[in-house]
Amino acid sequence: MLENTALLLHLLGFATYIGAGFTQQRLIAMSAAPDLAPAVRDAWEKLAATILVKFELPAIFTSIASGILFLIHEPAYLRQAAWFHPKLTCVFVMLVLSHLEMFNARRIVRARESGAADAEADIAARKRRHGIMGSFGALLVAVVLILVCFVRTA
Repeated sequence: MLENTALLLHLLGFATYIGAGFTQQRLIAMSAAPDLAPAVRDAWEKLAATILVKFELPAIFTSIASGILFLIHEPAYLRQAAWFHPKLTCVFVMLVLSHLEMFNARRIVRARESGAADAEADIAARKRRHGIMGSFGALLVAVVLILVCFVRTA
């Protein structure tokens, strides 16, 4: 029963992480449109930051916690170095990347709220950086899926 519950939490956490990551990336990208109403742009930027904090980060922590339950229940996973250690590395980098995206999204919101004259250039640079981090995160998600689905079963 513990293994099934851990698997369910692991998969739900990972699916939520992917969905939240995609959504907040799209919101940041769409908020960069030049013809967008300022109120909508501001709302999308705030929503992206909120999604990161309330969905994406808790989701990855849920996946990590349930993964630890797997390891406690079945420590033999640690000896499957062909796929497991690269997966752990990718998950660690995704955790760091999510935090960097969170800090970046919050700084976008704070810069927008400050209304400083040079804020627009800073916000544009942060949005570009956010897109790069999102692309790298999507690549890591693909690597994790390949490792789990194809390398593990080989």
